[in-house]
Formats: sequence, C-alpha cells, structure tokens
Amino acid sequence: MSISRIKIFFQLLILFFGFSTKAQNIDTLTSEGKKSESIELYRQVFWDNLPKPINWTNDYENLFSDEEEALLNQIITDFEKETSVEIAVVSIDTFKVSKEKFSDLSLHMAKTWGVGKKEKSNGILILISNGYRQIIIQNGDGIVLFLSDDETAKIIRNQIIPYFKKEEYFKGTKVGLLKIMELLKTRL
Repeated sequence: MSISRIKIFFQLLILFFGFSTKAQNIDTLTSEGKKSESIELYRQVFWDNLPKPINWTNDYENLFSDEEEALLNQIITDFEKETSVEIAVVSIDTFKVSKEKFSDLSLHMAKTWGVGKKEKSNGILILISNGYRQIIIQNGDGIVLFLSDDETAKIIRNQIIPYFKKEEYFKGTKVGLLKIMELLKTRL
C-alpha cells in the first residue's frame, strides 16, 4: 500500500469516527430533548389538574412520616378551630414544577384549593421543595394584615431553615408553623 493510500485510509477512518461521534451526540441531544419535553408536559398536566388536598398536609415529596403528617394535621386543625385560619403544608418534588414556577405554584395551589375562608381570605400555604432547596409561605390577603411577608421570610430564615439544613424537615416545619400561630394568636 502506498503512503498516499494509507493517508487516505486514515483520513476516511478519522472522518468516519468523527461522524459517528457527532451522530451519537445528536442522538443524546434528541433523547434529552424528549425527556425535557416529557417533564414539561407532566408539569403542565399537574398544574392544570391539581390533585384535591388530602388533608392540611400534602406531602408529595415524602419528607414526613405518617405520624409526623398526622401531628401537623392535628396542630393545624386545632388552630383552625380556634381562629378560623386555614393553613396548608405542601411538599413538592422537582418533577411536578420547575424551579422558575415554584413561587407561582404556591399561589396557584392556594387559590385552586381555596385555602382560607373565602370571605376572610385568611389562608396560608407553606410550599416546600427539598429538591430545589426552597420554601415559600403564601399569605392570603386577610393574613397580610396581621403577618407581613417580611415576618414570614424571617420565620423561614430563623425557625425553619436551621432544621432543614440538618434534614430535620418535620421539626423545621413544626417550629415554623408554631411561630406563625403564636404571632397570629396575639394579633387576630
């Protein structure tokens, strides 16, 4: 075999493997694109068809044991009987909402589920995502008169996050919930 034929052979070989690698990259991108589209479709279906709340606590991310969930429900039920304020605690996994729409989901859930008495707009929805490492407390218009968004941000920072950093989600949620209730009891 002459040197020019060997050069051509190696050039064809390089060209072949180059195309093969690019084809694999295109297949990978196509596959990832389809996954992304599927996740977005799933999220839209979840958004458009929110499941009915099971109780005051709806743990879609499985952060709480059954006993912990029952205790949170009892604390909220007792508070609601005493004050008429309704509080929903929801944990959500990253498959159900994008990070960008996390905050919007809290308001959407609160409105769709009707958290709070309609005539008083006295609902609070606490949305937690361990996957995104985010939490939001969505106050109804009637609650904002007694508990500001700045105060709820402070509760998140001082009462909830220290426990969440230690992966003590129940304890953080309970402590934050009790702080909200303590403040509202003195102001309602």
